[in-house]
Amino acid sequence: MSSTAFAQAVRDDPIVFLPIGACEAHGPHLPLGTDTYQPEWVVNEVVRRVGGLIAPSVNYGQHSSTRNLPGTIGVSFDTLRSLITDLLDSLHSNGVRKVVIVSGHLGSAHRTAIKLACDSAVKCLDMKVMMLSDYELACLREDDVCEGREDGHGGILETSRMMDIRPDLVSEERSKGRFIDSRFMVLPDPERCYPQGFVGDAGLATAEKGRLVNEYVVKELSELVRRNFEG
Repeated sequence: MSSTAFAQAVRDDPIVFLPIGACEAHGPHLPLGTDTYQPEWVVNEVVRRVGGLIAPSVNYGQHSSTRNLPGTIGVSFDTLRSLITDLLDSLHSNGVRKVVIVSGHLGSAHRTAIKLACDSAVKCLDMKVMMLSDYELACLREDDVCEGREDGHGGILETSRMMDIRPDLVSEERSKGRFIDSRFMVLPDPERCYPQGFVGDAGLATAEKGRLVNEYVVKELSELVRRNFEG
């Protein structure tokens, strides 16, 4: 988009969607950019339905439990909060008043950093902001695709979604990973809770399951956007 085209588009008071991804280990069968591919795909599909502009993705996030796994490259809590604060401030300076942030990474500290930036924009800049992880919506269909099996980071749900979105990046050799509960202990090396780097039987993932979940996420997010931003 050119500067002139952007200025013209902003006059119509559009919703600007900001995908936030991550560079994070998801086991041996998924790419490091898994948390970026998913929200980018979702945002593109939602914009087809409700309109709006898509801002360039933020490709790094804050990581705790996977921070020492090979390939995880992240930023600090304060850096992420400052970055999103600055981006929202810059969008506001450009005349944008409606923003939807979709994070592919579900880490609690990661989301808190983003939420604090959003709180500041809503209170100080008089912006209308929605912030969520597409994984939060995807989890609502977890029972349908996991059938009661233990699942989590990089497991059946996430692998199925990626098989629908970017099957070329998913390894055909998929194993089973488990989570070891630390029982409330704060660990200096939390990655020990993920000995395989992911949780769930990724061998049970299918593109069909992923399509079911992805279509649900797009439908639900589109409805949320219409309900909160239109009219």
